[in-house]
Amino acid sequence: MTTRFPKRLILFTFAFMFLSAQRWTPEDDFNHIKTFDAVLNKTITELSKIRPINKENNEYFTNKQYDDIEALYFRYTLCTRSLVDIVNAYKDFSNRSKYKKNNVQAFILGYCATLTIYKYSAELILYTANNQLLIDKLNEEYPRTEIKGGGLDYIISNITNPDYLNSLDIAHEFYQRQLEENKNLYNTSEFSSIITELIKWTTELSSVYVTQKNTILDQYTILPLEAADIMQVTTIEETVNEMIDAAGSQLKAIQEFLFTLTADVRMPLIDGIKFSRRQKKMVKRSLKPGDIILTFSSGYLSNIFLPGYFKHALTYTGIQNKKKNEYLSGIRMKPSQEKLINPDHNIIEANSEGVRTTHLENYLNGYANRMIVLRPSLSDNDIQTIMGNLYSYLGMDYDFDFDLENGEKQTCSEIIYRSYNGIGNIKIDLKEIFGTTTLSGDHLLGYFMNDKSTRLIFLAVENENRPTRAKILTDEDAILYLKQNAPELMSENN
Repeated sequence: MTTRFPKRLILFTFAFMFLSAQRWTPEDDFNHIKTFDAVLNKTITELSKIRPINKENNEYFTNKQYDDIEALYFRYTLCTRSLVDIVNAYKDFSNRSKYKKNNVQAFILGYCATLTIYKYSAELILYTANNQLLIDKLNEEYPRTEIKGGGLDYIISNITNPDYLNSLDIAHEFYQRQLEENKNLYNTSEFSSIITELIKWTTELSSVYVTQKNTILDQYTILPLEAADIMQVTTIEETVNEMIDAAGSQLKAIQEFLFTLTADVRMPLIDGIKFSRRQKKMVKRSLKPGDIILTFSSGYLSNIFLPGYFKHALTYTGIQNKKKNEYLSGIRMKPSQEKLINPDHNIIEANSEGVRTTHLENYLNGYANRMIVLRPSLSDNDIQTIMGNLYSYLGMDYDFDFDLENGEKQTCSEIIYRSYNGIGNIKIDLKEIFGTTTLSGDHLLGYFMNDKSTRLIFLAVENENRPTRAKILTDEDAILYLKQNAPELMSENN
């Protein structure tokens, strides 16, 4: 689906970054922003290299070029959505931290993420401005990647909207004042190690925003009445002063301004399902090391993948404590990999952060919109070999190109393919998607569903009678549900 941001969403979703001290990790979030910035930069660069064929005064894209455009647009959509998800992950936290440093860093981080979205949205529309063929292509509907039609037009309408531009300019003024007010604090232990780099990064993005905004306004026609609604510098300063006077302090003004305007924001994502306490116990009892879990997840930590009914793949390892888990006892890891192990975790996966461990509990508390668990027929020795394979990839970067021919970076399905293939009777064939040799979650499901020795442990979906609550299906009920709700997937695989 397209990144359908309500008119002020791109800016103001970062209001949710005012977190409790226990949950907020600025270093992680800044690293996420930098990751998506790099991917978006590469995406726009690759898109700019695609030139239409001109034959007999007739311009057109080849079928391969169409596939390339869709793949790049899909990557752009997921990354911009993920930048918003960085903020949306904290939407349940309405209490602001009592520590000023947390609130200051939160504001700057949110502003940084917002400017990153603007930068690459602007680059996309500036690149396409004089290419009607590409404009038409990016406004098409792409069912296989869940991108709705009219996406490019929507992006254009957002970043040329006077209300949106005014909001960005007000945020910029607040940012400049925050820098001035806290300039003597940034070199103290109050702030995390990222603050200097974060400020430098954000300041550069602010400068880019001013240049891009002026370029876009020059290229796109805005009605005189709308143009008059774009505030001048003096008006912005006066508006901010009034906000501060009314709130009683600058930081409180920022908070009230942002939270008020985001009160009615709704994310264009499906809500994750939550498991009851009884269901969690059932799930934990039913899982064994080596089980493969496929999910569709809306969260940025797990949704960066290929299109499909199941987008993400992970492996259940059992508790990641070598003294308590026989399958891990003989595994040798580098010191850098050992540092990534949390003894309370029981999942290994590749997500936007790279190959990491995590806890199943996250997926039972709303990370997943649907989930299926598969158990290949494996001996204890097979499982131990697989665990050794999986942990050998721990710490590797994520492969945003989804290219399984390149082993330097990994996708979620790639580490499963490399760890399981050839073990026991498992022989998984790779597929070509968007001209790239890869493997999707759906193809993994198809392979194991066709393997008569593989057990379907359970399927979890949304309970139709209790929205956002999990409904667990097993055996024939699970198969029937998949046939009814994913007929294309099941007709291909069964």
